[in-house]
Amino acid sequence: MPQFDMILISPEAAARADVLEHTAGTPVREGGGDETYRCGACKTKLMINVAHHDAHGVVVKCGKCGKINTEPHHHHH
Repeated sequence: MPQFDMILISPEAAARADVLEHTAGTPVREGGGDETYRCGACKTKLMINVAHHDAHGVVVKCGKCGKINTEPHHHHH
């Protein structure tokens, strides 16, 4: 079950995105796959056991620390 730390982005960068509001203690998405995504700042699990395509391009505001995260895969070349 791979775990990924998400990439932090600025509020300015997130302004053009559809930001999911995370609530501490409850993942914004759960199920359908085997990938878990954590806040890049505080390591709170934001998405648990999701499929890769369910995480692709997602932007999530962490309900615990307030940082804005995006999934890391499309930043790798």
